[in-house]
Amino acid sequence: MRKLLTPLIIAILVSCLTAYAVWTGERPRTHYLSDLRASVASDAGTAGPHGNLLAIRPALYPSDYRDPDLLRMKLTAALDQARAKGLLNERTVVALPDHIGTWLLLKDEKYGLYQARSFAEAGRLLTLSHPTLLGRLFLQGQDLEEALLRAKARRMAKDYQKLFSRLASEYRVTLLAGSILLPSPYFKDGKLRSGHGKLYNLALAFSADGQLLGEPFSQPWPQSARGESRQSLQTAGGLVTITRSWNPGYPQSQVTLSDGQSSASESLFLRGRLWPLHNSPAGSELTPVDAPQASQAPGSHLLNAWLGAR
Repeated sequence: MRKLLTPLIIAILVSCLTAYAVWTGERPRTHYLSDLRASVASDAGTAGPHGNLLAIRPALYPSDYRDPDLLRMKLTAALDQARAKGLLNERTVVALPDHIGTWLLLKDEKYGLYQARSFAEAGRLLTLSHPTLLGRLFLQGQDLEEALLRAKARRMAKDYQKLFSRLASEYRVTLLAGSILLPSPYFKDGKLRSGHGKLYNLALAFSADGQLLGEPFSQPWPQSARGESRQSLQTAGGLVTITRSWNPGYPQSQVTLSDGQSSASESLFLRGRLWPLHNSPAGSELTPVDAPQASQAPGSHLLNAWLGAR
């Protein structure tokens, strides 16, 4: 009897492990349902030869990060609206909010993850679908979010640079591509790479030909809830100054474009429903619900300001 039971038990265990291995690799395709609406919430000044600052507050959700092409679809919907309204030209500076790239870590996850109300709620599903993360959790003392980010950092860096470089060249604008959290980011042969050290909040800018513009902005993470950081960048439209702060209770960038004679300034943050970030300031949120909005319209908001005489 024992001789019969032993191979039977082994066969059952092998079948269970095989089924589990197959399940962890399954990513069934589902319909993509998201709000692609975008509207011009403000348009200050008069169109002219001096360029303009176009700040986009995109309405983003976890499901928008299932594939970088879906995130691109959401952003092109906003840029198409801007182009249709005559807001894009070779001197336009398009600015996106900080941490728009961080949630690229949600690429190719189980469908149930995108329905979760918080990252913690999805923790069990993530742990089951990524058994190798357990080594990082227990051996390296990382929490689940950081472990997942570090495991996917190499691909996140590649997707971030490819996505925003492509958008800049396709629409022929200067693009301030928001930011992304990466471990010890660096460049090799013009390509963004991730290392294995401390986390940094990295932000890139791209010229109208899709090439990197200026020096990358890099800041150790986590950052102070009260501190501010400032970055300056020369663009085709003029000098851009970006001041980053968590003082409102969420990551906000104040972006100013100046051509020496006039200036335009807009505040930037994410809309929609994205979860709080790993090690973000206590009590903060990534997509603020109560922040003053430029419009009550659903979807992404476009805030445009023209340089030159007013």
